[in-house]
Amino acid sequence: MTTVNTTADQFKIITDSKDEPDLKAAQDFVGGNVEGITFPNGDYLIVNEEGKLMGLPLNPEGTALWRATFTKDKYAFGYDDWVSGPAILIKQKALKRWA
Repeated sequence: MTTVNTTADQFKIITDSKDEPDLKAAQDFVGGNVEGITFPNGDYLIVNEEGKLMGLPLNPEGTALWRATFTKDKYAFGYDDWVSGPAILIKQKALKRWA
């Protein structure tokens, strides 16, 4: 997987389909069951489905991406949400398994 050096390597960006994780690899990275969110531009964010309930720490990179995408002027709700725990962003051009 292509890794972006971030706080404790908690955020990966996949830009090539050969690096796209399978379910097991995604679960291992996020530390549990996965939840996928499709962004308006077609990118796909994978997070721990229960990350907030488990009290996982804020993911600054994932949260910044979320808030830059889901802005208050475009969305009635969700714009102030955040990402907890490790996350994987698969760019649209790299999506094969998760599409």
